[in-house]
Amino acid sequence: MIFPDDYKDRIKRINERLMDSLNVMEDQRLKAAMSHYPSAGGKRLRPLLATMVSEAVGGKADAALPFGVALEMVHNFTLVHDDVMDEDDTRRGIKTVHSAFGIPEAILAGDAMFARAFEIALESDIEDARAIMLVEILARAVRLLAEGQQMDMDFENMDSVSSDEYLKMIERKTAVLYSAAAQGGAIAGGGTEAHQEALFEYGRLIGLGFQIMDDVLDLTSTQEAFGKPVLNDIRNGKKTLIAVHALENLKGSQRDEFLAVLGKKDATESELVRAKEILEGIGAIDHASRIANEFVAKAKDQLSVLKDSDHKNALKTFADYMVLRKT
Repeated sequence: MIFPDDYKDRIKRINERLMDSLNVMEDQRLKAAMSHYPSAGGKRLRPLLATMVSEAVGGKADAALPFGVALEMVHNFTLVHDDVMDEDDTRRGIKTVHSAFGIPEAILAGDAMFARAFEIALESDIEDARAIMLVEILARAVRLLAEGQQMDMDFENMDSVSSDEYLKMIERKTAVLYSAAAQGGAIAGGGTEAHQEALFEYGRLIGLGFQIMDDVLDLTSTQEAFGKPVLNDIRNGKKTLIAVHALENLKGSQRDEFLAVLGKKDATESELVRAKEILEGIGAIDHASRIANEFVAKAKDQLSVLKDSDHKNALKTFADYMVLRKT
């Protein structure tokens, strides 16, 4: 797909605004720790979505730029703290912040990024009432992100997790930033209450599809294409929709074989490949892909609230990208 390359100039502006926002920091070591992930690049899907929605409701892309950058700052802050909790040494081919700078510095960097996000959001050039709404959305998103992260950690120690529990977790841990981006973009762009409600749901649904497809790619992609180690969800005992579906349907020796590898930190490559084969055989990967595509189809239905335009079509393409991407 050409998307998101069509928006490379806008993504460049997002990156510039993101990096410039860190220039307020006086302590150079803390600034370097805060800059570590943002400077490594990224798709910037959340701020991009906010600007696209602003256009789709009749506003300007730049009206939603500060809020979008604030969301990206929150996203990066959660990565810093998640890596500390998960004790990961690398992220997308580079050292994690705590590996490069130390755990105390990583915690401080995350805290400062969290605070900076709210300052950035208030730089929006919109009326006060709408600015307050954006700050409320940002605060709610951070709170739900924390709940989602806790749920994800709790699941690793639970013998069984239902599909509904998994979807509730990823709605908080992943989809919340997409629903916030879409709703916030509608607010910044001057959209109606009907726009805001429909686009919130659009963002929530594409966020669910995004995370489920991420779980699929962990099993079906390569480390080179995916940008991070694959088959890690099995090794880490993640109760993804794929694993949940498998555990609901596997029986006998195959179930025992899969459970023996799920969460085995020192699992061999051959054990992980065998576990993947079991998931394929039970249809768990295809099931998850189908659910992800269903969420995206429902998301596009929400766009009926918008007038037909190139900007509306772009949001349809954005939704498709969430499940058709390879990285």
